[in-house]
Amino acid sequence: MKRRLVDRLAIKYVTISKAASLIGEKTYLLKEWENEFPEFLSIKRDEKNNTRLLTSKNIETLRKIKSFKDSNMDVQTIKQLLQNQTVERTNVKTAIVENEVKDIKESLSKITAFIESSDVQKMLKIDARLKEIEQNVVFSVSHQINETAKLQTEVARIEFADVQEMISNLSVHSEAEREMYKEEIETERKVLKREIHREREFIKRQTDDREERFLAFVKQHQDRQERIKLEQRSGFSFIKQMIGFAK
Repeated sequence: MKRRLVDRLAIKYVTISKAASLIGEKTYLLKEWENEFPEFLSIKRDEKNNTRLLTSKNIETLRKIKSFKDSNMDVQTIKQLLQNQTVERTNVKTAIVENEVKDIKESLSKITAFIESSDVQKMLKIDARLKEIEQNVVFSVSHQINETAKLQTEVARIEFADVQEMISNLSVHSEAEREMYKEEIETERKVLKREIHREREFIKRQTDDREERFLAFVKQHQDRQERIKLEQRSGFSFIKQMIGFAK
């Protein structure tokens, strides 16, 4: 771990002799410039041996000083130029940040206006109403099927009770007559079962058709809502990117 820390420091800092080699100037001159321009050159020192450790920013400033010196400028002129460049960089950064903040505020304002618009509010109300209608339809259909089934079962129970009573009263009749009545009763039972089955199938088909039409309408509305949500998400994604860039 200590070795990795040393490696990172070696990449971040260079010695003054290395900096002199990069700039193309004598080491002693760089030390003199450090004393002449202390407000622009804040050079770190190694805690163990007090060796100067220069950053890329230090090297950039020394290059500018060398360029000004090569142009035979005096110390005061060089300081003024360095000060002007520092102020200019600060102003540029401030202007960039202000523009980015302005763009983000405008985007937020547009998205807020869109969400609060009457059209969006109407669509939200329609969506809530559709969900309510869907629940009512499902409940109504289920209730109707249950009531129909109960009614048909009750009718069949009454009819079978009457038939059973008829069978009980056949004791005075011959065995052949009993068999004949049993066959007729069985036939009537089968016919009644088929009619009940057909009635249930008819109700189910009607219910399925109505549900399919309604669900198709709901699906179309939900697809439209999904497109709106995607557009909103893309807007928020753009804002996040802008905020990330500003940071």
